[in-house]
Amino acid sequence: MLQITLFVLLSVGLVIQYEVIFPLESYLVPASSASFFYVPHGLKVIMVVLSGYRALLPIFTAHLLAYVIWAVPTPSIALDALVSTLVVFIPLVIWNFNRLAPLFAPLPIADESKVVLFRIVLAVAFVSSLFNALLHTLLFDDEPIGLLSFRFMTGDMLGTLFVLTLLLLVKKRLVSLMKKRMS
Repeated sequence: MLQITLFVLLSVGLVIQYEVIFPLESYLVPASSASFFYVPHGLKVIMVVLSGYRALLPIFTAHLLAYVIWAVPTPSIALDALVSTLVVFIPLVIWNFNRLAPLFAPLPIADESKVVLFRIVLAVAFVSSLFNALLHTLLFDDEPIGLLSFRFMTGDMLGTLFVLTLLLLVKKRLVSLMKKRMS
């Protein structure tokens, strides 16, 4: 059930990205293979931090489906979906390797404080956006690498900040709603 929920959440984020944000962005800046505001990255990072390996299949399938539906111009749809999936797992693997924990385990949130979650998600988002920019600039060689990397980094971080802010604003309400349903 968790994987279906994660798939649906990311799919909704991808629909918003492709049907709302990309068209609005195309009016303001020249078209590119990277966005200045990429909401799905924030969703993926939070999914990976909180659920670990359980997010692998939902992230990959949602990206693969999105790339097919919107006919994303890429050398290889499967390769691009794989790269979009694996870049968010790189920080998770590094962090867990250093803790001597299972590599794809969710990251430990020491307490329920919003500050801890905020810091961990931002750290994972930053490292994964670095790898995302690096790997995607290797795939898209028709644009200037510096500008493309900047757009990937900016879009990933702004998208993460947006989703994280929304999550932190509604976190208390979601937790209380879940407790009511479970009792």
